[in-house]
Amino acid sequence: MKGLKSICTIASVYIGTVIGAGFASGQEILQFFGKHGKSGVLGIGFSTLILVVVAVRTLETVYRKKIRSFEDYGRRYFHKKVFNGFNLLVAFLLLVGYFVMLAGSGAVIKENFQIPAIYGILIMSVFCFSVFTFGIDGVAKANNIVVPFLLGVVFFVSLSVLIKNKLLFSNLHGKSFVALKGINTLKLEGGLIDFFLLNLGWVKSSLLYAAHNSIGAIIVITSLLPYIHNAKAAKWGGVLGGLGLGFVALLILLSLLLLYTDIVGLEVPMVAIAHSLSETHKKIYSVVLLLAMFTTAIANGYGCILRFSYIMKLREGWARILVCCLSIPLATLGFKNLVSFFYPLFGYVGFLFIGVFVLKTNNN
Repeated sequence: MKGLKSICTIASVYIGTVIGAGFASGQEILQFFGKHGKSGVLGIGFSTLILVVVAVRTLETVYRKKIRSFEDYGRRYFHKKVFNGFNLLVAFLLLVGYFVMLAGSGAVIKENFQIPAIYGILIMSVFCFSVFTFGIDGVAKANNIVVPFLLGVVFFVSLSVLIKNKLLFSNLHGKSFVALKGINTLKLEGGLIDFFLLNLGWVKSSLLYAAHNSIGAIIVITSLLPYIHNAKAAKWGGVLGGLGLGFVALLILLSLLLLYTDIVGLEVPMVAIAHSLSETHKKIYSVVLLLAMFTTAIANGYGCILRFSYIMKLREGWARILVCCLSIPLATLGFKNLVSFFYPLFGYVGFLFIGVFVLKTNNN
């Protein structure tokens, strides 16, 4: 029983860290995979495999080496000076990830409850600050409560949309997203570069998606040693978390491909998709989306607080206040703009860390 509880806790924290505003709103899935049409399904499969491998290897290393923090973990793969620089960059990325979640909460509140976005941002900030005071225990317990409910509603809404629309996709070939001259998606005519962009672009998207999500996830799961019951729990917690993310991402992608013409240009497309079922579905999914943002906000925010505390030699309490206060004005820049600019950037940075970490673990 302890082993099963450990697996579920690890999986919940991993899923909760990744399934934030960009993911659950559909915006992140739309920008990384929706533009590739049916090839986006392959992209999700590939990125899921990467997320599973990264989680399993990280958790097994944490358990085997008795690692208790990201600093302990990072120093095993980078020279001290290199890691200090990388740690500073990670602190910035986590800060961005945190205020993107706050921005997302403001967008949901504004679009669905006709309340000014700033109030959504402030409410989310207060809840996050409350969890931060309990450290990693607060993050783990919040995810254990929220994630099962969150996954259940996403599954129900996506499945209902698939059944209602009978798999009549409006963007199966990605034509609405890709404007390449001289390309015929069925006859595969056109230049070699255009052919690659249209048919294999999902590979790049998969790598970027997995890389940018892995940064925050690794930082959080390297603090989970107290929750890893044994080596088996480390392995299967990572597997369950990664597969859970992949399955939900697939359902969201299929819903987006079905109703693309109805949701293009929206900041939170999955809420509009839920609205196609009923007003009640819309309200429920809006609340679920806020919970998804909350789980990722506390993961990114807590990781950022620890980085600021370590780098600036601050007490954790002061770092907590600094991060929360700094993020509120930044969150007013707009959810969609933040996702489209920063998330691909995270992916390129993530390539470096994942590449080094995979090579080092192979050597070890």
